[in-house]
Amino acid sequence: MENPYLDVDKKVLSEIYTSSEPLDNLTILCDVYGSRFAGTPGDKDSVEWMVKKLKEYGIENAHYENYQMPGWIRGPAKLEIISPLERQLECISLPFGIGGEVEGKLVDLGDGNVDIYEKRRDEINENIVMVSSRNPIGLNRHLHRREKYIRSVLAGAKGWIFVNQYPAYGPQTGGVSPIIPAISISYEDGCFLSRLIEREKIVKVRITTTDKNIDITSFNVVCDIPGTSDSKEYVLAGSHYDGHDISQGALDPASGAVTIIEMARVLNMVKDKIKRRIRLVCFGAEEVGLLGSYNYVEQHSSEMEDLRFMLNLDSAARSGKKGIILHDHPELETFMDRIAKEMKADIPYFQRVSPYSDHWPFFLKGVPCGSGGDPEEIRTSTGRGYGHTKFDTVDKVELSHLREAAANYARFLIRVANTDEWPARRKTQQEINEFVKKQGYDETVALETRVKNYVRTWEKIPPETKAWLERKSDW
Repeated sequence: MENPYLDVDKKVLSEIYTSSEPLDNLTILCDVYGSRFAGTPGDKDSVEWMVKKLKEYGIENAHYENYQMPGWIRGPAKLEIISPLERQLECISLPFGIGGEVEGKLVDLGDGNVDIYEKRRDEINENIVMVSSRNPIGLNRHLHRREKYIRSVLAGAKGWIFVNQYPAYGPQTGGVSPIIPAISISYEDGCFLSRLIEREKIVKVRITTTDKNIDITSFNVVCDIPGTSDSKEYVLAGSHYDGHDISQGALDPASGAVTIIEMARVLNMVKDKIKRRIRLVCFGAEEVGLLGSYNYVEQHSSEMEDLRFMLNLDSAARSGKKGIILHDHPELETFMDRIAKEMKADIPYFQRVSPYSDHWPFFLKGVPCGSGGDPEEIRTSTGRGYGHTKFDTVDKVELSHLREAAANYARFLIRVANTDEWPARRKTQQEINEFVKKQGYDETVALETRVKNYVRTWEKIPPETKAWLERKSDW
């Protein structure tokens, strides 16, 4: 098949494959600015650096936009076994959990399938739940950490322990809601506690957390590659830049953020060949509830109708092929087949939608969306591995993966921006609602309403929990 963008492709590929810019930028983001967790000094400093870097690449309209949001400051956490033996285990608190001290019988719920919380309510009530990060076998959707936490709270738990499913990575972090103290422990310590319960039957533990929930400011980095036509339509690609505070967050998410920056660099070099504007965004605060992308969609609500496609490149340089996960848009499959042949590139695709990354606020507005990824890797994946642990560091990311991601996705965006016969269809609000219900995500949203109503019945409600009760949904 003839390639109408052969000269453009050659320019893009030669620039990407003769440069180490994305790995150089990744090293600065991670080694200099740390986790870039929302509200930390590294958050604002990294944003200013990214804007400066984009302007060095000749993109004068690069800027950042700020928004207010609930934030969280980590304090020391402690997990103590108080009977039948006395021992302290390593742990970390989970973002947005509250500070406090609770003790009680330890209830092991294994993988924490959706029906086990009600079945074991009498055991859970006024005690401390332990549950694995592993997805339950037989469940046809992802059971998110926060859903396991909320179901535990609804069953009466007064403390919560999250166990990493992967050996040798230590505790795994991830956000919850400010209701009860919540901590994470390693796979090995989780196995030890399970064995202890099996042998001794009754194990009592104490959790102590000292975290604080406060209001903060975070940011989105935005720039545009202008189109040559007068069309109001545009294309958007983005990735969040914030990692969790215990880690550099090199693969998840910084590899995606530097891929976005690299795409901006090379697309700016061929902007005279691009018909419609391409907007590139590095979102903040994804790890604590997609707050950057939700705020972006709200701040730019008048532009959503003109957005023909949103591509989410969270963790873009993971291993595997650099394909595209289409978010329930089968009408784009012929387009994908054609451009893959035209580009002489391996860009596999399949259809799937998850509500747990920055495409979701766009999807809810009817915008056609997709995410970067390898369909086969996603089909066979059992979880995030060292993601959300202190071991997600720069040394885990390979320059070859960064280059392939930038090359495949920059060339893809050019074709989305230039085609005059764009086949993607915007979903109606009714279709979106029906899709959400079919996937079971409506039940997830309803859970938060249930838990808020439940918490309002408490005699004593902590101040940070009261503030959370008045906020918009975390989902």
